[in-house]
Amino acid sequence: MAALVLLDGARTRPQRRRGISATSDSVEWMKDCTPLAEGRGDKTGTKRKTGTKRKRRVRVPELLEEIVIEILVLLPVKDLLKSTAVCKAWRTIISDPAFIRAHLRYSASKWEQDPSFVISPHTLNYFIDRERIDIPSNFSNHIHFYQWKQDTFLATFMHAKDFGEEFGRVRDFVCCDGLVLAPTDTRLYLFNPATRDSITLPDSDRNNLQQYGDFFEEIQCGGSICYCAGLGLDPRTGKYKVVQAFYRSMDDRDTDTYHHMGMEVFTIDGDNNGSGAWREIMDDPPYPAKRSQTSLSVKGFLFWHIDRAHSKQQAPWGLLRLSLADETFGVTGMPDQLDPSLAESLFLEVVREELCVTARTNDISFTIWTLRIQDGGGQRQYWEQRFTVSVSDICHPLAFLPQGRIMLRNGHWLYSYELSSSKLILEGQMDDMRF
Repeated sequence: MAALVLLDGARTRPQRRRGISATSDSVEWMKDCTPLAEGRGDKTGTKRKTGTKRKRRVRVPELLEEIVIEILVLLPVKDLLKSTAVCKAWRTIISDPAFIRAHLRYSASKWEQDPSFVISPHTLNYFIDRERIDIPSNFSNHIHFYQWKQDTFLATFMHAKDFGEEFGRVRDFVCCDGLVLAPTDTRLYLFNPATRDSITLPDSDRNNLQQYGDFFEEIQCGGSICYCAGLGLDPRTGKYKVVQAFYRSMDDRDTDTYHHMGMEVFTIDGDNNGSGAWREIMDDPPYPAKRSQTSLSVKGFLFWHIDRAHSKQQAPWGLLRLSLADETFGVTGMPDQLDPSLAESLFLEVVREELCVTARTNDISFTIWTLRIQDGGGQRQYWEQRFTVSVSDICHPLAFLPQGRIMLRNGHWLYSYELSSSKLILEGQMDDMRF
């Protein structure tokens, strides 16, 4: 699903609608959108006779603004970006948050019928002998995005940017409405692959990533760096927020280790273009989140795994939850059927605006539970045991496809699974894709 969110300082328009009719205001509104043939006339608008053929003023029929919006919302992002250059009126419409949300809803409905996925391959600059393979320190600083559709091994280029040597490691990327948050060991980056925009978020005085950016230096300083971050939409303001955690204090590692965690927020505003400032959230989370994870976002809420091992008080079996609307914390419990001992082996995903937990049922199958988040912030505090997949290896659910199928990922392998026949179909291997 492609997003139209502009990161380049586009202004938003007032939340009121006007018709494009014969009134003077509407004519002014459409003036820049109406091409006129060159001609002359006096101040009263009467044509003066000349020796040449008269040139007639040609007016394009005027349209109601609602009709213009209905037409524009059907366009893909690439064409919408071109449409912003047609006239000021169209640019005002297209940069309106209400229009952006309408376009996202339409894109989501189209995606249900023709799913596509954004892939960002991570490569290493070179191999370091005796370095742990699961935490390499020499990721390429060239981040690129591709779009992949089912039934093809060809991924289409979307966007790329080279950051020189700003970071050594990348963390788990997270997507919200087509925006991609890319956390690294030194900075946070925000991308919109559809519009080919990107911003580098400013450094924080509370989270000392810049001071101890290197992983091994971090170990030497006691592991005090927090790589916990997230991205989501504030439903009240219609603006996107990036959240990151930091440690206020940490007890002695030689005794019991307790983490006192705080969090801060950065609001993505079209006018600040990444030049704003981090703002500390007033209340601290009741329990610390795990130090190296990127949150999931569902309808104005961010979710993290709770770091039960480093909580000063006994932490519940659940997820730390942050409301982006009022910036308050809570806890969302896990499915009652799940054994807490499975905490380190389950997968947490977002599929079709539902929170999903995937855990192994037995040696030959795994189960997917879903939690529906209601509009307006309400939650049904129960999990639904949605699917049982008869596959020996546990997989990440990526999408619920038409005709009763599920898109799954296991490492670099992509599969579709037919629920009716329990048939697993190989769709592709990311290592073999043509980028």
